[in-house]
Amino acid sequence: MSRTLVIAAAALLITVCSVQVTSAQFKIPKIPKPTASPAPAAPSTASPQPAQPTTPQTMNQGDGQPRIAKDSILITTQRGRDVGGYEARGWVPAIEYRGTGSIASGSRLSVDFTAAGKPWVSFDCTPETENEHSWKTMCGGDSIPGGKQTTYSGPVPFTIHLRNELQGTNVTLFNGTAKVVMVPASPGATKIDNQEWYVDEDWRIPFGYVFWENDPGHGNDPFLHVAFWVRGNSPDVEAHLFYQGKDIAKFSKPGNGAADWNPNMHRWGLINGEFLGVYPNAPAGDEGYEPRFGVRNNPGNYEVKVLILGHLARSIKFKVSANGNLEGVDSANTLGTDRIVIPVQVLGDSGGTWDRNAWKTDAFYGNPLAGFVAP
Repeated sequence: MSRTLVIAAAALLITVCSVQVTSAQFKIPKIPKPTASPAPAAPSTASPQPAQPTTPQTMNQGDGQPRIAKDSILITTQRGRDVGGYEARGWVPAIEYRGTGSIASGSRLSVDFTAAGKPWVSFDCTPETENEHSWKTMCGGDSIPGGKQTTYSGPVPFTIHLRNELQGTNVTLFNGTAKVVMVPASPGATKIDNQEWYVDEDWRIPFGYVFWENDPGHGNDPFLHVAFWVRGNSPDVEAHLFYQGKDIAKFSKPGNGAADWNPNMHRWGLINGEFLGVYPNAPAGDEGYEPRFGVRNNPGNYEVKVLILGHLARSIKFKVSANGNLEGVDSANTLGTDRIVIPVQVLGDSGGTWDRNAWKTDAFYGNPLAGFVAP
């Protein structure tokens, strides 16, 4: 065989082998690389912790039935619409609240108010925001027709309904009673035209809340929130979180100074403070925000000390269980809320004059919380 034939045969053999290998590569499926398991958590003396959500747990998730978050109900008084171009004396109610659960097509939320033992005003409440888990609404006030004002003061019962005329149902979601007080608009005023009305909310002062809330401005991470009430036009507030005697984090809320704050005003405001950098679980390494403190890794007793205008005015204590859960008074969640209820101790005398026993009967509009005791 000539040298030329030998070389050609060898080249042909190499080409055939290359084609066979290439075909085999298409027939064998690729196997995805296994995902690396996360690094195990550092050992802890606490009992094993179940997986926890990083966002607040949805209220009453389960059966999907509509429920009112009782801690979200807020009733205020408004002057109401004028009648025939003239200012009508008296007041009308406005209400806001949150809820959970699906609202069926054709259903309407509504509220009925009674004054002096007689039916007074009724109006629908269309949720401003709604999804399959939660919704909120504000209604009444300016939407109530003129001429419905009343000068009555005293207990005002009200009922929140969910009715569906297509199904012929009318379900009561909440019954409560607001305590309305009439006072002179100016010192010494006696005429009815010079009076004003407000809903007495002193029962709120001993109630506080602790919860997780995502912060869109900081990576949408969940941080610890503590909320409490103050009376009057909101003052300057600074709050510090303590764990095992150590000052972990703080937040501040600007408000009125000493010359302008009036705690005796018939007004109540919720201070909702975020402890930036206090997480459910501490972020890895140098990620996240200082102090990068993980609550679930540090069970035990916590205390929030609140300074109002530089003076110690509140002590708010709560506990984190061995499995990392926030603990409070309403363990059965009878309020239907996604916040943990905790008692608030009022310190000093800078809070003005308020009814320290109102929580016993007036809390949550006549629905006192079982097991709650004001410090």
